[in-house]
Amino acid sequence: MTRAKTHPIAKIALYILLYGVTISLFASTLLFKGHQLQSPHVTMIRAIVVLLALIMLAKHTFYLSLCPWFDIIQIRRRKLGLVKGRYEPLVSVIIPAWNEEVGLLSTVKTLLESTYQNIEIVVINDGSTDGSDRIMQRFVARYCSTMISTPNAPRLIYYYKENGGKGSALNAGIRLSHGDIILSIDADCMVSPDAIAHFVVHFADPEVMAAVGNVKIGNTRTLIGSIQHLEYLFSFYFKKADSILNTIYIIGGAAGAFRREVFERIGMYSTTSITEDLDLSMRIQKAGMRIVYASDAIIFTEGASDLAGLIRQRLRWKRGRFETFRAHRSLFFSTNKRHNKLLTWIILPLAIFGDLQLGFEPSFIAVLYFFSLLTQDFSVFIAGVVIVVMIFLIQLADDQQYRSLPFLTFIPIGWLLFYLTTVVEIYALLRSCWDLLHRHQPRWQHWKRTGTFS
Repeated sequence: MTRAKTHPIAKIALYILLYGVTISLFASTLLFKGHQLQSPHVTMIRAIVVLLALIMLAKHTFYLSLCPWFDIIQIRRRKLGLVKGRYEPLVSVIIPAWNEEVGLLSTVKTLLESTYQNIEIVVINDGSTDGSDRIMQRFVARYCSTMISTPNAPRLIYYYKENGGKGSALNAGIRLSHGDIILSIDADCMVSPDAIAHFVVHFADPEVMAAVGNVKIGNTRTLIGSIQHLEYLFSFYFKKADSILNTIYIIGGAAGAFRREVFERIGMYSTTSITEDLDLSMRIQKAGMRIVYASDAIIFTEGASDLAGLIRQRLRWKRGRFETFRAHRSLFFSTNKRHNKLLTWIILPLAIFGDLQLGFEPSFIAVLYFFSLLTQDFSVFIAGVVIVVMIFLIQLADDQQYRSLPFLTFIPIGWLLFYLTTVVEIYALLRSCWDLLHRHQPRWQHWKRTGTFS
């Protein structure tokens, strides 16, 4: 696969700068002696800002205390006999694609290397105008001619349709598929050989109706890729707690698995929502079905390779979440017996609170900086650094794959790297509010693909 141009010197220089800022922050506690500010008004404002921050911190602290129990619970369930005998249903992997000539064929090839044999691959080309149709037709013809004499070879279905959006493409794939388990994969992904087998294990439990895989960023050579890698690392680690509590309400399109029964009971993907995966996830929770996290079903995706692509992605996510929450507002504070009260009374309201807090984030940070400079007391920021470092260290102890030099270099400066994502999220939030007022409709997200996986 092709590799994107990187600027290692600039990246190293930035890391040195961020290390300098972090070291200076801690050094300030030795160089400066903090003093109390006499103004009660500024003190009150600071207390309010810290209190609001503590609300979200309490959630993360609670999640951190739960996450280590995830693997223990999984092992215990297997020992209790939830996974009995051989369970090898047909798995239909749906790949919707729109102008994905760079990575589409690589995605298909990784699926053909799966250790789980009972699969069929359904590729839906949603009216692409690039060379993806020609590439896929040639590959399918070659594959069919070479595999015709191979018993139990995965079936490969390719279908080109008029452009109708991602939801429409997914629905077309489901209709053409035959599997008991439906797995959706984006066309820019590389699937680990054991991922499908790990998904299937969870569905041996008849109560499980859907599962979300462990998505990782593949293109980490750029700064934007590295930041997204950290972000995904944190968010998917916390899904362990959500899985325990049955409060997962986002099954991303890059790695989502469902029983066919789900679509028979609640219908297909939305063709009008710009975040059809979130809409489907909310409907699954609304129906009282169980969603679990398959942490060992690892799938690598190509994240946005530049700042413009990252902004477009987050704008679609934020706008889509607004629309989905509005469409399923009856789930908030629901008293319906089918609905998980932790989700409806705490998790979903906290998601709204998080967006409100994000809107005031620049003001909050300005107040904290102003207060810290006046009092020469940087304890609030030091506490934030310590918390982020603790989260890194917990994941370091939990998963040996992160015990590498690149990951270790992130630990002291991760809190500063997250500021870039925060700026992008704030812009996406404000822009989404503006677009909602003016009824601007974004399209299926797309950016220039490089097919880069470090």
